Amino acid sequence: MNFTLRVIKNRQVVQTVRTHSIRRFLNNLRTINWKDGGIKVYLRVNYGKKIDVFGRLSTFYNDGWYKTKEDLWQAFNAFTEK
Repeated sequence: MNFTLRVIKNRQVVQTVRTHSIRRFLNNLRTINWKDGGIKVYLRVNYGKKIDVFGRLSTFYNDGWYKTKEDLWQAFNAFTEK
């Protein structure tokens, strides 16, 4: 699995993280300062390339935009559930 995180504040990218290490990703996730307000976070979990139902090689991933810490953690838990 690969993880991508983008923190956007005032329409500017403040932080970008791309890693395959879940520990490194979680440490960066905890550094987001939610108290500032006006923060949007893009989360993407990439599961790799697999053959889809049509026989083509496709990239499988989950992603979304989140404005609260609770929503981000719920999505992260759902995306990494086995």
